[in-house]
Amino acid sequence: MKRSICFFCLLLCAFFALWPQASLFAAEQAVRSYKVLEGESIRQLLLKNNCVTSMAEYAKIRDAFTKLNPGIFHSTLLLPGATVSVPVFADGAGKTCLALEEQRIVRVEFESLASFERVRIFLDGPVLPDVFTLKTALPVRLVCDFDATLPQEGLPRDIACEGRLVKRIRVGHEDKPFKRARVVLDVEEPLVGRIEQEFFEQQSLFTITLFDATSK
Repeated sequence: MKRSICFFCLLLCAFFALWPQASLFAAEQAVRSYKVLEGESIRQLLLKNNCVTSMAEYAKIRDAFTKLNPGIFHSTLLLPGATVSVPVFADGAGKTCLALEEQRIVRVEFESLASFERVRIFLDGPVLPDVFTLKTALPVRLVCDFDATLPQEGLPRDIACEGRLVKRIRVGHEDKPFKRARVVLDVEEPLVGRIEQEFFEQQSLFTITLFDATSK
């Protein structure tokens, strides 16, 4: 499951390559108005209202949420009491649905090659993060938020990469308004071309690859 995104946009892209019958998919979708409760995350809303059986299905529903709610591209933008549109797909009768279980980040690795740099985030269960940028300070920060997730005890929290594109990786967590782990990449924005995200469900592995804009 892979998606490519422009560094300057960093919005969740539609996975139409994985689901070629997009019109059929759209016809199966209903929309529910939902009043956000204190402490709820986007992941929680989507799993509560849908039977999701895989990360590919979750990505599909997550992209639909973004299209229905422009500007709410990560969970901290959800305001308690606000009404959002939640996509609702075919019911899960006879299926095993993913539950909102607390997961752990167990390892973070960095790899640097000539034309790209890659960060691997290993988890103990399936969680697809919200990815966005913070440009309020330098260096620019590329943020990966994993809802209902915490770093494993003893996991290094500050990794000095000294790559060409990625200078540093920091791992943190918050308990309020909901539990989430945050992996932050300090990046050299002018050198970054495109970014690819990929989730390997069997390994519970999320990778984010930054391609050097100057490489041919």
